[in-house]
Amino acid sequence: MKDIGNGLQFRQIKSSISKFNIIEIQDFNSIKSLVKDYFGQKGLCVFYLDYKVLIGKYDGEDFKFYENKEFEPQFIQKMRLFNTDRELFVWKENRNGFRGRLRIDETGNKVDVVDAYQVLWGTKLEFRGEFTEISEERGTKLVLPVKHLKVDNSENRAFILTRNYISYETYDSTYEQAGYEDCRFVSITDKNRNPCGV
Repeated sequence: MKDIGNGLQFRQIKSSISKFNIIEIQDFNSIKSLVKDYFGQKGLCVFYLDYKVLIGKYDGEDFKFYENKEFEPQFIQKMRLFNTDRELFVWKENRNGFRGRLRIDETGNKVDVVDAYQVLWGTKLEFRGEFTEISEERGTKLVLPVKHLKVDNSENRAFILTRNYISYETYDSTYEQAGYEDCRFVSITDKNRNPCGV
């Protein structure tokens, strides 16, 4: 692993990817079935809805959001379910049809990656049972499915760790050019890069 500055680390890992074509999601049971078939582990989730973003957790059987919030699947634009080993990414293709991919690390082919620790907004915190709300005076607020998080106006902050997968392939075989071909969420971490929440 090589620290390349600005919270970025370059390294080589093994990773595999499988993609699936359009599937229909009619109700929330369809989502649970999809997640159980493709993911099957505990993880954190981010649902990008038409009108807001919900961050929650998945216990291997069901999703849990702050204040037991619910929503209709018709409003889902995309969803990421992740832990340190894998991510299931699903996005809307048409009215009820979704495409997706499952990325699993530490199996498959060698690939170069850049891990990025990105600071989340929030210098104040309030514990809310199994969740923590982090906020700033300007009005930004996130409710994260983690406990025991410490943030302040100094060096204690929450981070989202993203992993960016590099490809050197081009459409023209006479040259190579590096670029990111995929990106996934890995974990929410504290300032010491310790995963929180799963």
